[in-house]
Formats: sequence, structure tokens, C-alpha cells
Amino acid sequence: MIDTLTGWRVLAALALVGAPAYLLQGRRVKRNTPRLPEAPGLRYGQIDGEQPPLRLLAVGESPLAGVGLDSADQTVIAGLAERLARQSGRATNWSIVARGGVTVADTCDQLLPQIPERSVDLVLIGLGVNDCLQLTGARGWQAGLATLFDGLTERCQPGRIVLSGVPPMQHFPALPQPLAGMLGLRARMLDAASAELAASRSDVIHAPMNFDGRSQELFCHDGFHPGVRGHQLWAEQLTELLAGDL
Repeated sequence: MIDTLTGWRVLAALALVGAPAYLLQGRRVKRNTPRLPEAPGLRYGQIDGEQPPLRLLAVGESPLAGVGLDSADQTVIAGLAERLARQSGRATNWSIVARGGVTVADTCDQLLPQIPERSVDLVLIGLGVNDCLQLTGARGWQAGLATLFDGLTERCQPGRIVLSGVPPMQHFPALPQPLAGMLGLRARMLDAASAELAASRSDVIHAPMNFDGRSQELFCHDGFHPGVRGHQLWAEQLTELLAGDL
């Protein structure tokens, strides 16, 4: 009996048989999908409460950078901070180090050096879409994540690292079939690799991303990035997962 990761690797590899069709569809999607800016303004905030404050940091690709949103206050990390502050009664500080288009390798090379060298209670990592688009393999993905974990530990000694699930790309409204199906398989493969790696580490929690269906309500008008409701649902799922952990 094959394990989950092996099974997804086999399926993802078999799906690449349709590579010529994916290339044509990908070019068309890239040409027709609106380019949305990252959220303007400050990439940090605070929710008042009792001391000592919880310190949260978000690291990753375009959703964490707030692409398509009016403000970073609408991002998942701000929503998570608000919910944790409400639960705990503690003040909560949040900040973002993220950029659209980055892979896990880019994050290690380009974003990690930008992270302030001060301790935090929780780091939320949101990556995977660009690695799916770049056809990053499962082992390369795990190696990149391990490097990122070690770099984060060295720079900010997080009490907890939360590795968000790779988004279910088969549900992105902007993606046509069969391209959506192929990218969905790669997302599941990378997510299984994430879960396997997280299970081997006491400081990392894998947080599956459970977005059902192709609801446009969860997305910006580009059909590719999560909208305000998508970020809210994401924050709700993370809060439920972390209840009592902090």
C-alpha cells in the first residue's frame, strides 16, 4: 500500500502528460487575468489588550501580501490577530513579510533576510501556489521548507510555526480545466509533503486549507487571489486550530 504523499506524486506526474494543453491554457489565463496590486499602507498593526502581547508574523506569497485587498488590515494575519486577542484578552501585534510571485526558494533567499531579528510567538507561512506553477517537486519543496524553518528559528525564535495548507487550486475560478485539475493535483502533492514534514517537527503545525467548491465569493474579481471573505474564512480555520495552543 502506498502512502499519501507517494500516491499524490504518482498522480501529479501522470497528469503532466497533458503538458502542451496546459501551456496553451496557462498563457491564455496569464493574458486574461487582471493584475491586482498588493494591499497599500502599513504591513503591521496592533489589537489592544492586556500585556504581555502576542506577536504574530506572516511570511509568504501574494495572499499574505494582501493582493487584491484594500488594506493589510483585511489579511488573514490581521484577522487571526483580532480573533486571538478576543479569545485571550491579550494585546496582539502582527506584521507581514511577503511578496507576490515568490516560491519557497525565493522566500529563503529574498524574504528571510528582511525579517527582523526579534522573537515572535507565532509565524504563519503561506506558500505553495507559485511552487505549483513552477512544478516544484515534493522533495525540493520539503527541503526549501526545512531551510525556511531553520532560518526563522535563527532569526526570530518562534514559539510556534504554522504552515498553512497549499490552496486547492482546482477550485480557483480563473483556472479552466484541465489546467485546474493538474494544478490541483500538484497542490495536493505539496500539501501532503507539508504535512509529512510538519509531523516530523515539534515546532511546526500543518494547517489544512479547507475551501470547498468554486465559490467566487471567496475570491477577488481576478478569480485567483482570496478576497475579504476568503481571508476571513482562512483566519477562522486557523483560530479554531490554534484554540488553546497559545
